[in-house]
Amino acid sequence: MEWWQYLAVILGLLSAFFLSGLPVAFCFTLFNLIAMFFWMGGTKAFTTLPLSAYTSVASFPLIAVPLFIFMGDMLFRSGVMSVVIDAAGKWIGGIRGSLSLTAVGAGTIFGTMSGSGMSGVAVLGSTLAPEMRRRGYSKEMSLGPILGSGTLAMIIPPSILAVVLGSLANIDVGRLLISGVVPGLLLAALYAAYILTRAWLQPHLAPLYAIGDPSLSEKLAAAVSCLPIGIITLAIWGVIFFGIATPSEAAAMGVAGALVVLAIYRKLTWDIVWRSVLATIRITSMVFLIIMNASAFGQILAFTGISRKLVSFVVEYTLPPLMVMIMMQLMLIVVGTFMDELAMLIVTIPVYMPIVEALQFDPIWFGLLILINLEVATISPPYGLALFVMKGVVPDATMMDIWKASLPFMLLGVIAMALIVAFPAIATWLPNLMG
Repeated sequence: MEWWQYLAVILGLLSAFFLSGLPVAFCFTLFNLIAMFFWMGGTKAFTTLPLSAYTSVASFPLIAVPLFIFMGDMLFRSGVMSVVIDAAGKWIGGIRGSLSLTAVGAGTIFGTMSGSGMSGVAVLGSTLAPEMRRRGYSKEMSLGPILGSGTLAMIIPPSILAVVLGSLANIDVGRLLISGVVPGLLLAALYAAYILTRAWLQPHLAPLYAIGDPSLSEKLAAAVSCLPIGIITLAIWGVIFFGIATPSEAAAMGVAGALVVLAIYRKLTWDIVWRSVLATIRITSMVFLIIMNASAFGQILAFTGISRKLVSFVVEYTLPPLMVMIMMQLMLIVVGTFMDELAMLIVTIPVYMPIVEALQFDPIWFGLLILINLEVATISPPYGLALFVMKGVVPDATMMDIWKASLPFMLLGVIAMALIVAFPAIATWLPNLMG
């Protein structure tokens, strides 16, 4: 078989497994077993699986994954976000579209505490969406900002996806995490600018409502109430940025800090800790199983010659490197309309990284583009995972309502990617300053 025939069979089989409804990890496990049996020498090839599985997860940076999941889950279950939302409301209230702006502010802050975009959408959707609808906000101005800002956790550290991507692509995890700070804030600023512009052009979408006029002392008190969250965030970012601790050590500090924050807010209970432990075990097991399958998948691509032939194809046809990069990102956007973000990483990283090395792209810059692309994919119709989370927490919204609300924020994500392509320093400036 030619390499392109192998590639067609791989994509066809994986698509069939995904459409069957099997969990992503099991889809890749089944595919790897079938491919290794038929293409790599039958059952003898299975003997390579234990070693490759162990090697893929026996990595110190991956310790950060369960720790960040545990930290985010505790903060999610404790309801600490209500403090952030209340503080944001006191400072932003009174502006047309203030609740949508509150969603952006709260989503950005929650992104600094939790590495899970799905948690951000769930928290903001369950707390803000009912109030926005009660105040007369359109579904576009209520659902869209929640989808966009809730998934900022996929970019802003501590991003679980950044840790997984760094481990799979052999990119410095600490630098990749820090690279998400400026682009994450850029995306939040684009969301806020869009909301203000849309509310000004179409006031009926975000009507003003009567609120009290908080005094300066009340605003300051609200800001002070968020200080414990800010301290834990700056502590995690700071120890990574100044080279004081690795991302895994910073994650451990984050867990300890989250416990302290919950205690300060009087929300620390054994029930929250125990349920977060169980959720962490469940999610981490699935993530690590996917990573183990990524190693076997990479072996299959190497054996069939797909990676080598793709690199040769790109080099021989002398396409401009920028054009190659744009094509790679466009492919991710298309694939993201029907594939889970972790599945996208497994399918594309073994193919993309040899091309990235051959064209001498900055891996931090390229990795950050992939993270933003994954964030766009998560809210992209028809099968973006965040869309279904939103439907779960806002059951009175139809899927068409959610799809329509997500489109402007997908476009803003693409604009952010274009800006980072045009000005790479947006992604690389802060990591280059790291200790």
